[in-house]
Amino acid sequence: MCFSVFLAQVIGIYLFLVSLSILVNQQHSKKLIHEFLASHALVALSGGISLILGLLIVISHNIWIAKWPVVITLVGWITLIQGCARIFIPAMFTKFMKDFTHKKGFLLMSWIWLLVGLYLIWMGFSDHCQV
Repeated sequence: MCFSVFLAQVIGIYLFLVSLSILVNQQHSKKLIHEFLASHALVALSGGISLILGLLIVISHNIWIAKWPVVITLVGWITLIQGCARIFIPAMFTKFMKDFTHKKGFLLMSWIWLLVGLYLIWMGFSDHCQV
């Protein structure tokens, strides 16, 4: 199995399940996010985890081609940038996320991540390393 397919399967299933959970339990998810953001230690810890996951993806899969694996690279860069924001500018990140959960963009982003997850699942389970 090629690495792009493996990452597409793992990241796709993760994005699909987390997004679906947020969409099904919107009020609970928003409450959970606010409780999470209230803990500076959790924001820092999750920043470190996002940073390492983003670095792992970006360093091992920094593929910029006009084919589906670029989606994995973009997810890696988004994860890396989000991890850096949580570590280097935690107050700004926390304020942005608190404000964001009160807007319609929160649901839109959940739908976008759900669709990205479905796309990666589709590509990961249908593509046989043709890249």
